[in-house]
Amino acid sequence: MMRWLSVTACVALGSGCATAPPVPAQRFTDAETDIKAAQDLGAENSSQAKVHLQSARDQLDAAKRLNKDEPAVAARKIDNAQAEAELAKSLTREQATRAEADQAKAQLSALQSGTGGAR
Repeated sequence: MMRWLSVTACVALGSGCATAPPVPAQRFTDAETDIKAAQDLGAENSSQAKVHLQSARDQLDAAKRLNKDEPAVAARKIDNAQAEAELAKSLTREQATRAEADQAKAQLSALQSGTGGAR
């Protein structure tokens, strides 16, 4: 009798721990904000950043689908979405910085060749 009571208590305790509350709505809002920021920076215009932006969207969509039944997995998907969005932003900024540097080099070369390279 005592043995069955122990087994029943363990099963009840285990099933109680298995059901976690859904991920708070604010986490989804934060991830959506990060994705929007990447879009606003122009991540769609960079081939590398575009891939990560799409991955962020996919991760967020998966998190929304999983939130009710598997909130722990949904939380990880949100973390992944935010990381992908951040990477998309970084790649977009890097591309813009490289373009500015290339433009500055071209202007410098034009100035140097226009003056004969003398200083």
